Amino acid sequence: MTYSISQLIDLLGERFPLILSAVLCRLPILITGKDAELLDDLTDSISHLCLHRHILVFWRDFTTQDELLSVWAEEKHDYEIIRTTVCSFSSSINLAMERISHFMGWIIAAPLIKSCDSSPSPALESIITCILETSPNCGILDVSSPSAISFSLAKDDYAIFEVEKKITSRILTRKRTSLERIRRLLKKSLRNMKNSNHIISVILNLDDESEKLTRDMFNEEINGFVHAARRAATLLSRIRLARELGATTTLTERNLFEAIGWDGGTLHELIRFIKAEWHEDFSDCVKGGTLSGLGAWVDSMWGT
Repeated sequence: MTYSISQLIDLLGERFPLILSAVLCRLPILITGKDAELLDDLTDSISHLCLHRHILVFWRDFTTQDELLSVWAEEKHDYEIIRTTVCSFSSSINLAMERISHFMGWIIAAPLIKSCDSSPSPALESIITCILETSPNCGILDVSSPSAISFSLAKDDYAIFEVEKKITSRILTRKRTSLERIRRLLKKSLRNMKNSNHIISVILNLDDESEKLTRDMFNEEINGFVHAARRAATLLSRIRLARELGATTTLTERNLFEAIGWDGGTLHELIRFIKAEWHEDFSDCVKGGTLSGLGAWVDSMWGT
């Protein structure tokens, strides 16, 4: 089965923003449990939380680390190419541990059972240790059953993820409002009809529409954030160039957000995502709550 966005939000609850943050920031995510098929389903579902990225499957699209490093090298030299998410399904866990040492952006199914060729899967602790050698953290999605899943980080992380909380909150609010409007109109249309309660309940059942609304609104929110971050990356790269040329004026956080048309989180989160997505660290442009840069001309950069 494939888990929809709505199902993932329902099952993970308040932990959904955390796993969304991990995916956006391209932290490795281990999906572990005893049912290999279920783990593969979740691996595929989690990988689609960022549809703006291209999905590569280990052992199908590439088999060596050098091939993957060439993809990352291309990313670093070209802002315009599609970023990548890497999936590794349960049958490939041993091969992944043998051949790969850098797991940025990986979503890995790691069954805690013997594989079909009777060779044991690496212990979960060993996998986590291996991943943490080259990654600042690792997400762990523990799967007990199709309806019992939980998410945590290998290391305590007090990073802010207001962006993901606001995205989730807006999705749920917008969906609820839309469904209420649809249901109200349907009830009004059925008011004078003499139908059985069963027929009326079937007509008013909006479960399928709820799933579609959640998916569409989720994609809109993610795309909105990604596009705003791209505008910020373009702006900050020019600010850095101007600083190198001797500019000393400043751009406030508020000016930046107004320039890129975004108010969904903190400056730190925006810079963190840009670093994960485009391999650019603009933290050196931040000083005392302001961004060193070009000044007032920025307000009109985007035609405002």
